[in-house]
Formats: sequence, C-alpha cells, structure tokens
Amino acid sequence: MSLYHVSCTRGLKTLQPRVSTHGKAWVYAVRDLTTGLLFGARHDDFDFILSNRDDGLPMLWECYPGAMKRVYENRGCSVYEVGEDGFEAGMTGWSPELVYGHEVEVLRETVVDDLYSRLLSEEADGRLKIFYWNDTIEYKRRISGHIVDRLIRFDAIRHFDNDPRGKYFRKLIDGMIDITDGHLL
Repeated sequence: MSLYHVSCTRGLKTLQPRVSTHGKAWVYAVRDLTTGLLFGARHDDFDFILSNRDDGLPMLWECYPGAMKRVYENRGCSVYEVGEDGFEAGMTGWSPELVYGHEVEVLRETVVDDLYSRLLSEEADGRLKIFYWNDTIEYKRRISGHIVDRLIRFDAIRHFDNDPRGKYFRKLIDGMIDITDGHLL
C-alpha cells in the first residue's frame, strides 16, 4: 500500500527529512490522497483548521474570508507515492500524519496542475468537507479559539505586523497584547 506526500516542488526522486513545526527532521506522509492534496500549496495554521471526521473524511475551515482561493488558486503540486515501510503514526499529534526520519524513495509522481479546481472536485465528490468563512458567531468562535491557541503556541503575537493576513486577526492580537502586558495584575 502506498502513502502520499504532496509538495509544490516537482520532479523529486527522493524525499529528504525536513524540520517542521514539530522540531524534528521527518518525511511526512498520509494514507488519504485528498488529505495530502491539502498540503499541495504552502499554508499554515493561520489559514485553515484541518481535521478529520471520525470516519476519516478530511475537513477544512477557512480562518478568514477567501483563504481557499488565496492559498490554492493558480497553484499546482506533485503527488508523490511512497512505500509505507518505516513510517510511524502517532508522532505529531495529528492522527492522519505519518513520519519517517530517513530519505524515502519516490515510487510515482502525479502532477496536479490546478490544485484549487481539484480540491473543489474532491468536495463535490464527497471526499472533502470545506467550511467556507461565514459571519456566524459559532463559526467565528471556532476560528478565534484556534487562532488564539496558535498565537500562544507559536509565540506569534508579533508575527502579523507585516503579514497581510494580520488584518483578519488584528482585534484578537490587540486583545491578547492588552491582557498580557501586565497592567491587569
């Protein structure tokens, strides 16, 4: 059985371990192709919440209006199939993710020229659930909790001074700065 590693870099014959947010050099892979496609363009935890339903269906929530288009439109990627030998689950805290600490040989590369359209097709075929930004308090509560967690976890309160996405999080950031500047003690 193959695993999938998806990258915006084309033409790779081997995958090299890289240090990511987990702080260890690993090659990352997933069992589900649709989940893998979500990693075909560069993004981070401030663009989306990614999770899976109990039945494994990948779900994506936009963290700001138009995040899907901003990240995936006019982007292509390569889907790399790799063997599963040596890959371990349960190392990152996200159950779909498998990691391996050594170079991995690519078994097959499939190019996806239009990642945005492909993800919309995955959604239309029931292989992906996309929650597009909406202005309900329930939706914004979910996103706010996620963003605050990431701002604290990654010590990123000052990260958005020069990031165009900062306009979407400015009230959260200003509120966090206000409650952490010491004047309330």
